[in-house]
Amino acid sequence: MSESTPRRRSRLACTLCQSRKRKCSGGQPCSTCAQTGAECQYNARKKRARSHSLYQASLPSERPTGGWSNAVPNTISAAANATAQASPRRASGSEGVTHSLQANSGAAFVRKLGLKIDPAHAPRLQLFAWNVGERQLSPTLSSALPLMSATAPTPTTITKIISQEEMRRLAAIYFEKVDLCYTFLDRKMIFTRIIQRWESSSSPIDSAEQPYDAVLCGVAAFGYLFSRREIIPMEVRLIDTARILLDKSVLAAETPSIDIVTGWVLRAAYLRMTASPHAAWMASCTLMHLIEAAGLHLETSDPEAANLLQASPPETGGSQDGDIGHQSTSDPETRRRLFGMARHLNTWISFDLGRSRVVLHGATALSPTTTPPSRKPAQQAPPRVPHAELFHLLPLSENLDPTGPSPQDLPELETALTSVLDLLYSEPSLILVQCNLMLCIYRRLRALNPHGPLSANLLDRVLALAGRGLRAARGMVASTCPWHQVANVPFQVVCSLLAIDNRAALALLADAMRTLREVLAAYDTPSMREAYSTAYLLIALHQRRKEDDTRALAEVLRVNAAAAAPADDQNDKPVARTTFTDQSQKQDQEQTAPDVLVSDAEFSWLGDLMIDMPSLQNFDLDQFLMTDVPWPLPEMGI
Repeated sequence: MSESTPRRRSRLACTLCQSRKRKCSGGQPCSTCAQTGAECQYNARKKRARSHSLYQASLPSERPTGGWSNAVPNTISAAANATAQASPRRASGSEGVTHSLQANSGAAFVRKLGLKIDPAHAPRLQLFAWNVGERQLSPTLSSALPLMSATAPTPTTITKIISQEEMRRLAAIYFEKVDLCYTFLDRKMIFTRIIQRWESSSSPIDSAEQPYDAVLCGVAAFGYLFSRREIIPMEVRLIDTARILLDKSVLAAETPSIDIVTGWVLRAAYLRMTASPHAAWMASCTLMHLIEAAGLHLETSDPEAANLLQASPPETGGSQDGDIGHQSTSDPETRRRLFGMARHLNTWISFDLGRSRVVLHGATALSPTTTPPSRKPAQQAPPRVPHAELFHLLPLSENLDPTGPSPQDLPELETALTSVLDLLYSEPSLILVQCNLMLCIYRRLRALNPHGPLSANLLDRVLALAGRGLRAARGMVASTCPWHQVANVPFQVVCSLLAIDNRAALALLADAMRTLREVLAAYDTPSMREAYSTAYLLIALHQRRKEDDTRALAEVLRVNAAAAAPADDQNDKPVARTTFTDQSQKQDQEQTAPDVLVSDAEFSWLGDLMIDMPSLQNFDLDQFLMTDVPWPLPEMGI
């Protein structure tokens, strides 16, 4: 009977057969339910779970078990690794792209270090020294803030927040400190629009909110940011007013105007200096999409750009105001500078986070020319060197994208590094931008060729520019200029100096830590305290490794001291041996005493960190820049 009728096994069982642990025929109803008269029901079919060994075999061993790692599904990493195993030729190229992306994201250094040392106890992924930290409200002024309601806030106008005299003062601060680096606003037009806006506020028609209010609110917010270390209620109201206006523009049906795009540039730049990484990245991506919608990535001679200009909503205000708005809309230099600012912000925010940047295909806009006289302050002295702006670094920055059409190899990166070092900036903010680009290129060079150091001349120039960047950061802190590079560049300089690890680099380490300490003293925020403590920890661990190497060398000399004595000085051998023994004991005592002092006075706070990461003393800084982390990176603690 078994030979003529093979046994059939149903792949599904009804709920009644499952509860009674009976064999189910799989029918509808099944044989058991038909005999008992019960209702036959089947649960939804579940997919068979794959073996966990397949995932564990394909996932890297450094993947953390908790924290933000859960944001990336395991199946994505498993599929990516399986594809890499199936095509080894493509794997080498994708691996190089991954290393390049990680090298671009300098803020991920410490996380990659923690994953390499102890994956189970590594701290959650976060960005160190992203900026000086979020703006903190003075306790004496906290009561003046308006209460937050659950409903949408009532929009207000800038003329009801600050006076015209205060607006002019804040605009002067903006052009004194911010415009030297972010040169995209016309000074004369800004002050003209300020006068017109406050004169029209008396009219009931013109007293309502206007698109250009977002620009004025952004300029005023920067004025407070670069003149006060703590936020005040008026700055909060300005930020909220600009945010409401700009958020409306995203949902509007018409083409965004130049005023709206300018307001978004100011918003993205302000968030880069004060907000979280995710908020800044989202604002920069939105800005790039608005640039495309407004056609600012196209030259005015392009027919498509002309159509977008005709579709742009007219400016509000009087006839003179409309003439100024039309002039700014059709000005090719203004359009190029707005596009250049958007590219700069989105490129570097994406690089720092290790995320994708927005690339506008078919862009025909030319690079901005030199700063016209109308954009420069009247008191500005002629530069001693050829004037170079932020936009000169844009092509070099965008070429660092390894996912681009032509990724750079080792010779091209060395050429790019030389080109960056050849530039000579006098403005401190531009020096920091130059230094940040230089550090990124250096990390890429190490990622491609970790065992092939740069030439001595090129490395000396790298250290010299790093020293200039540190001096520029200290000067900007003293003058209340909280650029994000003020925190980011000194921290990355510390990491790079520890990776270079020669006498000249270690000699510059004290200057880098002094700069971080001054930034922390000026902006005592949780993010700055964390960045300074992390840099201190890295130096302490580096010192411990050096001491271990010194003790190993001393032990070799002690063991071989007898054989090193000359053969014809047998009579002097006991004396030499005794002398060397005394010197060794004295050296051990001298090494032990500082160790005790350092451990008691400086390293006492490291105990808790060593408990969380017990193997930190065994880390290898050569792997500091080369840790393999799955790409794309998980959410970096934001």
